[in-house]
Amino acid sequence: MRTLLTIIGCALLATGCTTTPKRPVAEASEQAVPHDITAGQARLAAQLYPKLAEAAEPNDNLFISPLSLSEGIGLALSGARGQAEAEMRTLLGWDAATRPELGIWDYDRFLTRTGDDKVALSVANALWLSDRLNFTPDYLRAASDGFGATARAVDFGGDPQGSADTINGWVSEQTRERITKIVDASGFNDLTAAVLTNAVWFKADWSVPFEDGSSGEFTRGDGTKKDIYLMERIAPMAYRETRDGQAVALPYGKDGRFTMEVFLPKDMATLRRWERDLDSLSFNLATQGSDGKFDLGAAEEREILLRLPRFEARFDDSVKAALIAAGMPCAFSAGCADFSGMAAEPLKIDDVAHATFLRVDEKGTEAAAVTAVKIVVTASRRLPDDLPQMIVDRPFLLTIRDRASGALIFFGRIADPTQVEKAE
Repeated sequence: MRTLLTIIGCALLATGCTTTPKRPVAEASEQAVPHDITAGQARLAAQLYPKLAEAAEPNDNLFISPLSLSEGIGLALSGARGQAEAEMRTLLGWDAATRPELGIWDYDRFLTRTGDDKVALSVANALWLSDRLNFTPDYLRAASDGFGATARAVDFGGDPQGSADTINGWVSEQTRERITKIVDASGFNDLTAAVLTNAVWFKADWSVPFEDGSSGEFTRGDGTKKDIYLMERIAPMAYRETRDGQAVALPYGKDGRFTMEVFLPKDMATLRRWERDLDSLSFNLATQGSDGKFDLGAAEEREILLRLPRFEARFDDSVKAALIAAGMPCAFSAGCADFSGMAAEPLKIDDVAHATFLRVDEKGTEAAAVTAVKIVVTASRRLPDDLPQMIVDRPFLLTIRDRASGALIFFGRIADPTQVEKAE
């Protein structure tokens, strides 16, 4: 079997890659979905994904949630000012005039009111704030009113393990234990100001379940092959085929509001070109490749035989380097970042961690995603001008002695110290 590229946007994690549902969902808001939020997710994916793909190994699973990433970064945007804010708005596609960040909570409620007992989607935001800093009331209000974010004070410096356990416990609960860790205690200290988190969980049954299949062969990115079980379905489906490859839409639930879209390139060269040339239009119209289009939203259904792997996949990595390369460097730079809308202390983003989970089987799909934006203080407290300072940054002498007896147990010069890991 040829290499499979599965781009699962709004189907799983609401990237907005399909057209507006043809039939309204009874319990969903009748308000139109804000175009700038949905289009912004596609823009973020189109800018960020190629950077991640460029750095990935051929056999790496690269599965992200533009919904989770945009809301996690959006929580930081609400406290950003100046160039940092401008870069973040450009990458997210959130215009300063319309301020989409004010309506994220309403947007999430629209998404999660699926109106279908076969489809479940949850989205949650939370702020984990250092109990040693004072965060501005305006920022806390913006996060609460705009994102529905809860806020909790934690002691990053005094109790790093407890802080990590608290955050990871929330992550595990929100993702139904599909993702159990997003932060590590070793990353927390007195300069940790906040961790801003988003969690997404999705579970849905296929509108038409798969039948039993058979064992098959899957060709990985490096050309090696592995055995895998391939599910089967013979049924009418929205299907398109071009000289670049094939595409199919697989709806969930009773009305097909949520759907998985699978894009299968003809070869690895085509896959690499698709990943390199993504743009926001390609997500919104399910269009892939410069030479061929897959407009699945307008595709007529036709009966086909589909064989799809039954599988699980995970992604868990920092997306900091990719965000910087995609056009958001200022927020990570101590000399440029301005988060004065969040707190009086000089702050910057230290890292953005992102983790996802995906399971596909005969019954349906389960997926989860978490984004954690770590904010740090860029400068320690100001020291008194007359405070003596001893910076041991050149060769020195030391002794180890017993002050009671005067015994000189060790003595010597240290001219080339070897760095070691922090003691457990």
